[in-house]
Amino acid sequence: MKWLAIPLLASAALTVSTAAPADLVITKEVALKAIGLFRDDPLSEDGRGAAAIIVTFVDKSHDVVVGLSKKVFPVFDAPGVSKNETNALMAAFIAGNLDSQLLRGVKKDDPYAGDLQMIQTYRQLQQKNPKLKIPAIEKMAEMEQRGELKRYLSSK
Repeated sequence: MKWLAIPLLASAALTVSTAAPADLVITKEVALKAIGLFRDDPLSEDGRGAAAIIVTFVDKSHDVVVGLSKKVFPVFDAPGVSKNETNALMAAFIAGNLDSQLLRGVKKDDPYAGDLQMIQTYRQLQQKNPKLKIPAIEKMAEMEQRGELKRYLSSK
């Protein structure tokens, strides 16, 4: 995790769970299993623990790179979004991006994969909180339906 999110990442790792001690070495296999657990239920205790493992892996690994910006992660300072929801969405973005890199065996930021996972997790969060509405994520979901999201993310 390089660019904008190092302080946010540290906060997210501490907030989502204490399940991943700082000195724990997390393998790629463990990270991939954590991604699966997170996807199943990001707000459950297992999901939060998995999110901590995912975030810690990305923070400590030199094998992957995940960049966060307002363009690819439009949740920064979104009104009406709780800290837990923001952390779950950030973990989702990181999980999707990480999964893509590990499965391809290529160290290359993949915000498109991150945003697809973020949209999926957003829908899961809405099932638990029907009042949750983040216009920027709704816009991304609409762009994806029209086949425009990948191009948008790759544009400067």
